[in-house]
Amino acid sequence: MIRKIPLSTVGICAFMLMMCLRADAADIEPLRNIKTGKAPSFMDISPDGRLLYVTNFADDEVQAINVETHKVQERFQAGYEPLAIVASPDGGKLFVTNFGPGLIKVLDARSYAVLDDIKVGGRPSSAVLSPRGSPLFVTNYGQGKLGHVDVIDASSNAMLHKIQVGSRPIAAAVTPTADRLFVACGGSDEVWVVDVQTRQVVKKIPVGSGPDGLAFSSDGSLLYVANSGSNDLSVIDVHGFLEVKRVQVGERPFSIAVARDGRVFVVLSGEDSVAVFNPGLERTARYRAGKRPMDVLLTPDGNLVFVTAEKDNKITVFRLK
Repeated sequence: MIRKIPLSTVGICAFMLMMCLRADAADIEPLRNIKTGKAPSFMDISPDGRLLYVTNFADDEVQAINVETHKVQERFQAGYEPLAIVASPDGGKLFVTNFGPGLIKVLDARSYAVLDDIKVGGRPSSAVLSPRGSPLFVTNYGQGKLGHVDVIDASSNAMLHKIQVGSRPIAAAVTPTADRLFVACGGSDEVWVVDVQTRQVVKKIPVGSGPDGLAFSSDGSLLYVANSGSNDLSVIDVHGFLEVKRVQVGERPFSIAVARDGRVFVVLSGEDSVAVFNPGLERTARYRAGKRPMDVLLTPDGNLVFVTAEKDNKITVFRLK
C-alpha cells in the first residue's frame, strides 16, 4: 500500500480456471483497463458523477478521469505521497492526504490549484466528509503507538479537534445521520465509535485481525469491516455497537463498496481480485482486478465499478449486471 514504506495438463488447468471465473463472474462484466500513474491508491468521484479522481502515491499526483469515456482528462500535483482524496459536496474543493509530510492539501476542483495546506502532523491516511458537508475527518497514524482522528472545518480549512483512537487508524465511515463516526484501527483489531457532536469515544468494538476497510449496508443499519489479517468480514450492528457476524471472504480483504441493491464488493488484495457477495454475504462472483488491488468504488448510478491495482498501475472498470 505504501511506497516502500502502497502441455495438456496446463491446458486443462487453464480451461478449468477460465470456466470457474466465467461462471463465478455472473454479477460483473469487465469493460476495460485505465492506465494510471505509479501506485494508484484511493479514489473519489465528483458530486455530478462526471469525474473519477485517483491518487498516484508514487508519482505525487492525482488523475481526473472522465467516467463516461474512461479517458484521463487531467493530471495534477497534489503534494508528496498523496493517499486519500475527498471531493466536497458542492464540487468546489478536493482534499488530499499527504502521508509522509503530515499535510492535507486543499485544491480547487476546477483549476486544480492548491488553495491551502493543513498541517496535521503524523501520517494522515484516509479521509471522509460528514454527510452534511463538514467537518472532514482524517484518520492519522500519529507518531507513537496510538493514532488519532483530525477534525477539520471543510469550509474554513481550520483544525477543530484531535480525537485519540487506537493503533494504526486506516479507515473511517460516518453514519448517514451524521451522528456517529466509526474508525477501523488496524493495529489494535478494533473499530472505535465516536460521538460526532461531543467528539468523544463511546465504544471500542473488537473485530477480526487487521481491520482495513469500512462500508455501510445499503440501508445503513450494518457496518461491514474488511479484516485483512483474518481474511474475513465483520458485520457490526450500527445501533447496538456490536459485532453480530463474521464471514470468511478470501485472502486479505482490504476495501469494500456496497451497491444500492445490497450487493457487497470486496477487494481481495491477496487474490488479486474483487469478489461480489449478496446481502446475505454469500459469494456470487469474483473477477481478476490486477496485481495488489487496493480500492473499490461504485458510480452513483450503480452501473460501474472501479478497482485500483497498485502494482499494475491501472484501474479495472467493470459493469454491473
